[in-house]
Amino acid sequence: MMKMVLRGMWVAAILCLFSSSAFAEQLRVIGNRSVPVASLEQKAIKDIYLGKVTMWNNGMKVVFVTLTKGDTQDAFLKKYVKKNRSTFNRHWKKKVFTGEGQMPLSFEKERDLVEFVEKTKGAIGFVTSGAATDQVKILSEMSI
Repeated sequence: MMKMVLRGMWVAAILCLFSSSAFAEQLRVIGNRSVPVASLEQKAIKDIYLGKVTMWNNGMKVVFVTLTKGDTQDAFLKKYVKKNRSTFNRHWKKKVFTGEGQMPLSFEKERDLVEFVEKTKGAIGFVTSGAATDQVKILSEMSI
C-alpha cells in the first residue's frame, strides 16, 4: 500500500514538473516582415529599446513600441532591457527633455500592438505567446 502511495506521489511530482515547464508562458519580441533580420539577441533588443540603435542595417528606421503597463511589460523590461518600468520611463523622459528622442508609442492591448507592428515597416514590439502573431516575425522568445 505504501509503495503505491509513493509511486503515485512520484508520478504527480513528475507531471507537475513537465506541465509547468510545458505550459510556461513565453515572451515574444515580434517584428514587421520588412525587418531585415531573422532573429535578435537580447543585447540588440536592449540597445533598440534604449534608443542606442535607431536604424536597421539596411537603413530603414527602427520603430519600437511597448505595452502601456502590466506584467508583460515588466517581464520584458526585466529580461530584455534590464530595467524596471520606473527607470525605463525615466530614461526616456531624459532623452525627450534633452532632445535626443521621443517617448516610445505604447498600447494597452497586445492585439493593437501586433496590428501596429504588422502594418508599420521597421517596427518591433513584444507580446506574450498567447497573442496572435501569424502576420509578423518572431525575432526572439524567452520564458516569463
